[in-house]
Amino acid sequence: MQIRTRLTLQFILIVVIILQLSLFFIYFKFKDHVEDQFYNDLKSKAYMTAEMLVNIQDVEPTEQTASDKTEYYLESKENFLIFNHENKKIYEFNKLKENEIPVQTLEQVKNSGEYRFIHGKFNSIGIFYTNKFGKEYTVISEAVFNSTDLANLRNIIIIDFCLIILILTVSGWLFAGNALRPVTNIMNQLDKILPSDLSQRLQTTGNKDELWRLGDTFNKLLDRIETAFKHQKSFLSNISHELKNPLTVITSQLEVVLTKERSNEDYRKTLSSVLEDVRDLSVVSDQLMQLARIKNNINQVEFETIRLDEVIWEARSAIIRSFPHYKINVVYNQLPDETEHLEIQGNEQLLKTALQNIMDNGCKFSEDNQVKVEISGSGNVWVKISDHGPGISDAEKKLVLSAFYRSPENSMIKGSGVGLALVDSILNIHHARLIISDNEPKGTVFTILFDEGLIAANG
Repeated sequence: MQIRTRLTLQFILIVVIILQLSLFFIYFKFKDHVEDQFYNDLKSKAYMTAEMLVNIQDVEPTEQTASDKTEYYLESKENFLIFNHENKKIYEFNKLKENEIPVQTLEQVKNSGEYRFIHGKFNSIGIFYTNKFGKEYTVISEAVFNSTDLANLRNIIIIDFCLIILILTVSGWLFAGNALRPVTNIMNQLDKILPSDLSQRLQTTGNKDELWRLGDTFNKLLDRIETAFKHQKSFLSNISHELKNPLTVITSQLEVVLTKERSNEDYRKTLSSVLEDVRDLSVVSDQLMQLARIKNNINQVEFETIRLDEVIWEARSAIIRSFPHYKINVVYNQLPDETEHLEIQGNEQLLKTALQNIMDNGCKFSEDNQVKVEISGSGNVWVKISDHGPGISDAEKKLVLSAFYRSPENSMIKGSGVGLALVDSILNIHHARLIISDNEPKGTVFTILFDEGLIAANG
């Protein structure tokens, strides 16, 4: 069911319920008023007749005498009866004969003083009357209730109700259409936005209402989608470039070595070079896979309690196994009294990868292939990794954390520009800060500050 139809039906339903309750209230109020007026009129006639018949002398009138005195103002569709204290009928004006009134009803009138009841086709009222001589009488006044006015009112209400429903249906449909027109315009604009051109934006009105917020939200979403597409395009382009170059080198080397017969030493040198290129390609591929996995599954990374110093030593050992000539000195700065102060909440494998990348990067760019790693567990937990490389300029300190960025000055050194981007992504999901500063007299210092929320509860 369309929103327009639902809005129309909901609008009609609400108004109909309110209208129906209002009309019912009016009808029953009017009905009560008409009935009260009818019974008050019967009561007035009962008192008036009683005054004329039983209050003028201390003698009970005959039926003929009473009739002569009252027939002139009583209508033909009215009955009038008077009973003495013994429930004996002493007067009757009864043009429309009905069954006798039960004694129980007469007693009810005596007990209550005034009593309304139905007598055949008549609406009746009985009053208990005492004349000036102290004699007690039960006076009954009754007539046929004319419900024509109520029936006319009921018919008018039904007709008006149907007309109102019809008017509400048309007006509700038009109102819903008018209210949803801006939404329809937004939908039409969105239909025109193609995947090939995400630069288009929705036109929003000057009124900052809910629809303006909806359009603005869509525009912000389009901004994020466009940015994500650009990053994805750039990412794929860079991946293609980073993988193509080593593959081209490997292919060229193999083609050259196969052009003619060569010595075992030449084959060994070529295969060794190819193996090194394959290893570099494997490292780049692993880093790219990790980077993509982290960005796509950031909320699925599992944390546990880990010893930071143990992760550092594992990262160091992994690097030394691959590059025995690298020197990585681990120093405990402000060693805590209890080793539990070095425990944090994190993902061991990811943190190992991040630390390994920073250490490897520092050793690679340092002339002596040496870095110093400092650990502090007193107060805030932090790690400093210092190298003696060429350093990073202030302008490049943020750029080096972008995927595939490589400083032109270091283009001769092997690398993909992925390592530090991967480090930044890993530390972000750990809510840890990475500060890049200068080392004296030269080089770079990478400082990792762990958030207090990551420090283990027993730390």
